[in-house]
Amino acid sequence: MSDAVKVGDVSAEPGTREQGYIEGVELTTGDSINIPVVVLNGSKEGPTALLFSTQHGKELQGTAVTHEMIHERLSPDEVAGTVIAIPVANPLAFMHATYRSWIDNRDVGYVNVENTEGNTTERLASAIWENAWSKADIVVNYHCNDHPDSLYFQIIEPTEETEADVERAAEAFGITTVRKDNIVESGPGPIGADRVPTLSNKGAAEGIPELMVEFINGRYLDETSLRVGVDGTLNVLREFDLLEGEPSEGPQEDITLVPCQYTGGHGVNRAHGMVRNDSGGILYPRQPTGEFVAEGETVADIVDLHGNHVESVKMPVDGYLWAYAGSQQFATSGGMQTIESGGKVVYAFTHEENV
Repeated sequence: MSDAVKVGDVSAEPGTREQGYIEGVELTTGDSINIPVVVLNGSKEGPTALLFSTQHGKELQGTAVTHEMIHERLSPDEVAGTVIAIPVANPLAFMHATYRSWIDNRDVGYVNVENTEGNTTERLASAIWENAWSKADIVVNYHCNDHPDSLYFQIIEPTEETEADVERAAEAFGITTVRKDNIVESGPGPIGADRVPTLSNKGAAEGIPELMVEFINGRYLDETSLRVGVDGTLNVLREFDLLEGEPSEGPQEDITLVPCQYTGGHGVNRAHGMVRNDSGGILYPRQPTGEFVAEGETVADIVDLHGNHVESVKMPVDGYLWAYAGSQQFATSGGMQTIESGGKVVYAFTHEENV
C-alpha cells in the first residue's frame, strides 16, 4: 500500500481524492492568490501523472478536461499511482483573462523556477515545481488556440532524457504531432539542461517528459475539445500504467489530422517557426490550419486602418499551418484580429517523409 501523497496543503491517503491549494502569492491588499489542486491517490502503487492546465489565463479548455478526468472518469480504486490535477496553473492570469500574469506580465511557464525569492510569477512557478511538477513521471500540459484555428495538435520537444517517453505519450494521445527541435520563438526555449530552468526545461533535465496539447477555442468550452482531451489523456494514463488496459490503436477520429510516424503515418511533422509580417493593421487569415499550403501562397492579408490592403503574407515553405497567433496583446484579455510589424501571424510546420 502506498503512502499518503502531499501536494500543497492536500494530503491524500491511498484510495482517496482530496482537493486544496498550493500556496501562491499575496496581493497588495493582503489577499492570497493560491493555485487550486486536486490529488487522486490510487489504491495501488504506481507512477505519478500531472494534468496541468491554464498556464495562460485565457485558455480554458484544459480546465474542463482536468475536471472531467479527476471527478468523472477516474476512480481511486482503478488508478495505480497518483494523478495530480492543476486546473488553473496561473490564477493571476486567469482572474483577468490574460495570457500572462497581470501584475508583472510574465508567463508562469517561461520563468526561472529556481528563483524562489524572485518576482511574483517566478514565485508561482517555483511553488508549482516544488509541490507538483517535480513529483511527476509524465506531464500533460493543456493549452488552447483561438478562432479561426481548427487543428487539434500536440507539440513535443524531446531531449536525450525524455525522448522515448515523450514519443510514447504522443502516440497514445493520438492527434497531429509537431516535433519542435531548437526553435526559439519566445521565452527561454528550446528545452534543455543548459537553458533557463523553467518548469519544462528543469523537468526535461531531470527526465520528466511533457506532452503539450493544443485545443481550439480557448475562451468558450466546447464538446469536441473536451472529448479530444479526455480520450487522449485516458490513453496516456494507460500507456504509463496508471490505468489498466492498452491505449486505443491509431489516431483519434473525426478531427483534422496531419499524419506522421506517431499517428499511423510516416515521417515527422517538424516545426518551421513563426511567419511574420512587415505592416501593421487588421489581419485576415487566408488558409485553414492543418491543410497543405504551398510555398509562396498567401497565408494572410493585412489592411490598414483606412481600409487599404498593405501586405500579403506568404508561406515561406511547403507545409502546414498550426495556429494563427495575431496580435501580441499578452497583457490584456485580447487576442484581437490585429497585427503589428514583426508580429506573430501564424505558426508553420513542414512534413519530412524520409527521416
